[in-house]
Amino acid sequence: MKKMLLIAVAMIFVAGIASAASIVDSKHDMRTHITNETNTEVCVYCHTPHQQGTSQYPLWNHTLSAAGSYGAYTSPTLNGTISPVPNSNDGSVTSLCMSCHDGTVAVNALFNPPNVGTLGSAYTAALDGTGKIVSAANLGTDLRNDHPVNLDYQSSITNGDSGLNSAASVSSLLIGGQVTCASCHQVHDPAIVPFLRVTNTGSTLCLTCHIK
Repeated sequence: MKKMLLIAVAMIFVAGIASAASIVDSKHDMRTHITNETNTEVCVYCHTPHQQGTSQYPLWNHTLSAAGSYGAYTSPTLNGTISPVPNSNDGSVTSLCMSCHDGTVAVNALFNPPNVGTLGSAYTAALDGTGKIVSAANLGTDLRNDHPVNLDYQSSITNGDSGLNSAASVSSLLIGGQVTCASCHQVHDPAIVPFLRVTNTGSTLCLTCHIK
């Protein structure tokens, strides 16, 4: 009986962890930033199963930014090849992130509105009066002072960067061989703030790629 009780407690504990790591009610659940929201759909702010507005994948539903070029990080010690992020029409993962995080498009500006409930128009302090990000999550329209994205990882090694782990060892973090926002961030899992793939305690996240 005691063993069964322990198993039940363990299952509840695991379920609690799974729930805590859900996008539901996280900062990427846009309903939490809109105070008069009646929409009940969570995924709709980024995805739609039908009638996506463009050819963007994966079934992208959020209005794309028209901010123009975000520029690209440069450094005398950078050996890799970077493809500048022109704007959210280029199809890259980073561009999709920037469609909210450059602060020029409202978080609830969608191609296909939700089927259940309506989108609100009153926002928390994280957003301005038009629904655009104004908190620290607003990266602005200049990425030249941010960690390089759209970076060809292998080219850094090929061009002489000996301070990186092999591309094969971090392949699961690369998209098309490139470092993107999603290399460090897992947008659907808020368990490690701010949506990190692994903890950065002791620089664990940094040391996944960098040998220091």
